[in-house]
Order: sequence, then C-alpha cells, then structure tokens
Amino acid sequence: MAAYISDDPKLLEELFRKEGEGCLLVGYETGKEKPHAESSYMLYPADPDRQDPVYTFMALFSREMIKAKHAAFVPDTWLEIYSFSKMTDVPVLTGDIAKKEYINRFFLPYVREKGLVPLISTNLRNVLFAQSRSDILMESGELPKLTAEQLDGLLHFHRKQDELAVRYDYNPVYKLPLHAVETSKGILFFSDTQTGRDGLKNFYQQLSGNYFRVHSEPGPVRQYQVNRLSDDICPLVDACYRKNPQNGKGEYDFDETIFSKDAFRDRNWWRQTFETNMEPTASEFLRLTEFSGCPASRNNADISKLLYLIENGFKRDLVADPAFGYRNVFQEYVTRIDNCINGQSSGLNLADVLDEMRQKAENILQTEFDVRGHRTLERALNEKSVPFLIGGTDAVQAMRQALLEGKWIYSSKISESMPGLHFLHADKKCNRVMAYSKPPAGKAVYQEKNGRIIPYTAALKKETKTKKNNSPKL
Repeated sequence: MAAYISDDPKLLEELFRKEGEGCLLVGYETGKEKPHAESSYMLYPADPDRQDPVYTFMALFSREMIKAKHAAFVPDTWLEIYSFSKMTDVPVLTGDIAKKEYINRFFLPYVREKGLVPLISTNLRNVLFAQSRSDILMESGELPKLTAEQLDGLLHFHRKQDELAVRYDYNPVYKLPLHAVETSKGILFFSDTQTGRDGLKNFYQQLSGNYFRVHSEPGPVRQYQVNRLSDDICPLVDACYRKNPQNGKGEYDFDETIFSKDAFRDRNWWRQTFETNMEPTASEFLRLTEFSGCPASRNNADISKLLYLIENGFKRDLVADPAFGYRNVFQEYVTRIDNCINGQSSGLNLADVLDEMRQKAENILQTEFDVRGHRTLERALNEKSVPFLIGGTDAVQAMRQALLEGKWIYSSKISESMPGLHFLHADKKCNRVMAYSKPPAGKAVYQEKNGRIIPYTAALKKETKTKKNNSPKL
C-alpha cells in the first residue's frame, strides 16, 4: 500500500483524545526570533493502527523535499516523529490556535521537559545539501561525520539559504504568476514577490534608460505571464537580478547558455502581455514607458520629441512644452506654420516649412546626441566597438577609412540575398553605405586585401573552348 498523509483535522482530534499510545509527525523551524512562514510548521497524526508511522514520515518527507526544490529558498525545517505512550497527556491543539504557535509554545517545550527523543529526525537543508554532492550519504536521516571541506560547504549552503530567507521575508513559496521577459540574450524570470517585482521594475528602468544608446538591447523584448512552476524554470526565478551592495543598484548578470531562449520552447502555460521591437522611434519608446511606468529621462524625452517631429511633422503641444529642451529652437515654426495655414506666408509653402523643421530636428539629433539608427556615417564607421558588417564580417579599419574617404570598394560578397551587388560607396547625404552592381564609368575602384586597400582589377573571364566531336554520327 502506498504511503500517504492526511490533512483531515478530525484524525488529529481523534488522536489527541486517544487513551493509548500514538505518534505525532512534527515539522518546525528553529529560531523563534525569525518570522518563519506558517507553512514551515506541520502537525500530522501518525497512528500505527492505520499505517506504519515510518511510512507516514516518508510520505511527508518526500512531499516537503519536492516543495523545497521548487521554493525561493530551502527552509531550515526539521521533520520529526514522536511516540507517546498516552496521547491524552500531550498538550491538545485547539481550533483557535495556529500550528506555529502551538508547536513553539506548547509542543516543543513539552517534549523537551519530558526528555523525549524523536524516533526519526532530519533537516531539509542538510538532506538537500547532501543530495547535491556525491561524497555524502545520509545515515538514518542524519549527516555522517563531515570533513573540513564538506563542513565548510554545508555552512556556506546554510548561510546562502538564510540570506534568501531574509530576501523573501521568510516565505519560501514563490508567488504566482511569474513574469518572464524575453530578450536577445535570453529569458529572465521574476516572481510576483516584492523581490521579483523590484527586479522587474529595475529591468525596465534600465531598458528605457538605455533605449536610444548604440549598445542598447536590440530587441524584440517580450513579457509573458507564467502561471505554473516547472523544474527547468525554478532555479532561474529572480536568479539573474541582484543588488550591488556598494551602490544599491540592481544588476543583471546572467549566463546566456542557462537563460537561453531555446531552452524554453514549450510555452503552453505562457501568456504574452507585452512586446516591443525596440525600434528607435518615438512611438515605440512611448509604448515601453507607458507599459513599464518608467518616466523618461530628460535626454530621452528630448530625443523622443525630436524623433516625433522627424517622423510625424509638427505638433503644437510638443513644441510648446516647457520641458522640451529645444523649445526655443522650434518656436519660430509655430508662427510660420500658422501663416501658411492662414494664407499669410510670403515665403515657403507648408510642405517646405515642415521639411525644413524635420531637417533641423534631424541635424540636432545627429550632432548633439548619439542615437542608434540616427548616427552620422562618420560616427558609425569610426566606432570600432560597433560591428560594421560586410558580407557577415566586421569591416577592418582600412576598409572603414577608405569608405570615409569616398572611395569605391569592391567586395566579392556583400549580401547573400542580393548576390549581384559587389561595389560599396559611402553616401554622406543620406548617411549610408550603399551597395551597387557596378561602379560609375571612369571611377577608380579599390579592394581590401590583408588589411590594406589596393586598386581593384576585374578578373578576366576564362573562355571555355568546346572540343569537336569527331565520333561518327549514327
């Protein structure tokens, strides 16, 4: 027969009223001064008339081990089984008192006063630590004599769990739903505890704060709601987020192989709640800040407004906003656009005025900021920390310099999707390096070879001669 434990309170009441012998299965944490969770305190009947008490103990032990592996931390829980010759002598658990209070105030003082020793006693942390090592075997639920190295490992494990207990307010149960955030590097998991919510908020603060930077997260970024814990997710919950003890700021440092997106293909229990493609546009930045509730910094707010003017044209409220750092620069366009609308303009028409305003916003963006997607060509080619890919390979310094000098450059492979393009030239008017199938007539062309720029000479096509077939015709 399979071992089991019952949560039926009537069985516990019957055991306390029993005149004869009986057994109680108890779970508790040490350290009364710590606000341990109620879930760490357990009390179950282990009636030998119904089931061998050892089987009852093993059923509870197995259940708690599974819970501990899916917990925010391993509680310092002791599981013990006591035998009493007369159950009516044991302090009774009444319905108006919690198990935690009963065990700490009545039960444990009673067994210690009577000098009773548990039939079986084991500690969850010790067992999980032993299971994590191949050189330690438990003996009747207890640790064997440990070496100095093993003892140091045990103490370190207990300290780590104590730190996690403080971090999660001594509640080992992860609060669902989990919040999974998918990035280009991998997937981060945050619990719905205060620790998890702080980590998630800090993640979005960093994401929005660095939104327009050259080395920012390229995206897309997706957030999911996960309503179920699984063995592969549990070790990763809140694992990538920690506070720097020196400055108090949140940091994200995770191994891409552990948090890899490929490891979480089964997302049947995931529900997507947000997505951003991280494009450097005003609308996408606004979507992110509105979803995350993270206010934009002064610089990012100005960049967003400049992008809006470039993308959408004039907006009176935006230009008149006192928080806009370039309000005075664009104030003249309010009058000029009004004159165009009212037919009082003696100069450019409305379309030309809007184009002029867009160009001014673009110039400010390129000269006073360094925004990904809106960098000058000189900046992009001179920035060695950002790859400039040609045919899937980062261009060497000589190639970058040649493009900046306006040279036409031959490359055997520029794009797999467009194999006919072989010639590169920097177009400084549109701030791009353009690819062509052939250069203009009379233009000198160069190529990169072994890190040097040399003149390019087109290879001559080999003529293939067909041999005459002198065999007799049939």
